[in-house]
Amino acid sequence: MSSRRSLLGLPLLALAGCGFQPVYAPGGGGALSASGSPAGGNPSLQRAMASVRVGPIGERYGQVMRRNLQRGLEGLEPGVQARYLLDVNIANTAEVLGYRTDGLITRIRVIATANWVLTTIGNPPEAVDRGSARTLDAVNLPDLQFFAADASLEDMNRRLVTELSDRVVQGVAVALRRRMAAAPAA
Repeated sequence: MSSRRSLLGLPLLALAGCGFQPVYAPGGGGALSASGSPAGGNPSLQRAMASVRVGPIGERYGQVMRRNLQRGLEGLEPGVQARYLLDVNIANTAEVLGYRTDGLITRIRVIATANWVLTTIGNPPEAVDRGSARTLDAVNLPDLQFFAADASLEDMNRRLVTELSDRVVQGVAVALRRRMAAAPAA
């Protein structure tokens, strides 16, 4: 049994040997900071994330997502000069999961996708990284309870936007961390 455990640890040693460090690692990348930022205890990464400005996102849930992204990126360092621009596009796809015998829909699943591009603010802008975040959620549609159905849909959309925002912030943190590691030491 002990030889089995030691074999399981070999891939971790190989990752550590090649310089791998998780975003949430204590010390370097740090666990989540008090603001919930993936920069954790890394002040230079916190500052780089705070220098990201989020472009406008259409629709009501785009506005909510933009606010969540601004909070997640700005963290504990408000007022840092802008160096990067984050553009995000949201798309939703709905799938019907349940029908009643009379054909009314009783359950739907929504798959939400956020495609993002991080560029420098400059002339001309330089693409730093791009990515995609995807999540899904489902909701029951109660029969002849329109307020309950609207409340369920609103809550589902809020959960989707929160999850997408968190994933985009993590992607941006990884991109900035990679960029900082590749930059020559000053």
